[in-house]
Amino acid sequence: MEVALKIDVDTHQGLGEGVPRLTKLLATEGINATFFVAMGPDNSGRAIWRAYKNPGFISKMRRTRAASMYGLRTVLSGTILPPRAIALAYPQILRDLVRTGFELGVHGFDHVRWQDHLDDLGDDGLSAEIDDGLEIYRALTGTPARSFAAPGWRTNSLALEILDAKGLSYRSDTRGKAPYRCAVNSLILRTPEIPTTLPTMDEVIGTEGLDRRDAIVRFYLKQFSESTLNVHTIHAETEGMSQLDTFAGIIRGLKELGARFVQLSEIAQRLFTAELPVCEVKRMTLPGRAGWISAQGPLRKE
Repeated sequence: MEVALKIDVDTHQGLGEGVPRLTKLLATEGINATFFVAMGPDNSGRAIWRAYKNPGFISKMRRTRAASMYGLRTVLSGTILPPRAIALAYPQILRDLVRTGFELGVHGFDHVRWQDHLDDLGDDGLSAEIDDGLEIYRALTGTPARSFAAPGWRTNSLALEILDAKGLSYRSDTRGKAPYRCAVNSLILRTPEIPTTLPTMDEVIGTEGLDRRDAIVRFYLKQFSESTLNVHTIHAETEGMSQLDTFAGIIRGLKELGARFVQLSEIAQRLFTAELPVCEVKRMTLPGRAGWISAQGPLRKE
């Protein structure tokens, strides 16, 4: 069984508190992983406006106990309280990730702006979001970024085309079943897409029968497949904080099952891009997640 852990870092608190806890656990267990960090400001408080567009957002906040999970400072960041920098606040944590062998990629610039206003940004706005994120990564690490993961698994044709021109090794922007190349309008993009294949903890926690640590661990151990690649996205703000013990139970259970943990870059290196299936990118909803996400769609017909 092959497992790639994709760790998204959306907030100032997630990078400052969640990431060190996760790296300590992963180092103790001898497990590697790929981190994607939002490079710009933490405007998490502005996400509350999602409640007006999507009533499911409020139910998710209640189910996951978001206020206690994230803390008041993060919940108010960018509204009553000023936004805090994410990557620029903790440059040494990013450098330590790279130094100790973890993979690091870009999770956008302003996570909330991308997730909530993607379709309103236009060419200039999207280019700025992407370029700013890539430039901060380069400034902090001294090397160009080789991967990108869209905030909230939301993308559109314009963002995909802009990213395709950046010469990245791969992207991880969508939910799906297996690596593929994106078909956008009449184009077939060059950059491989490695989608998240499993539900995230914030989508399942608190649902019927999944309100205890042991139940969540059992649930996840049944989700991983022996025959296909498993890309499991976790969040520094969830598994790195209130659900750290639950996450530890999952990875220890996977180790008992003989799982081999790989970085997404290792998967990308062995892909033969020309042989990957070409798929449309569609929008859909998922149980436990408010609003739409981008997903691996049907095969493009020749």
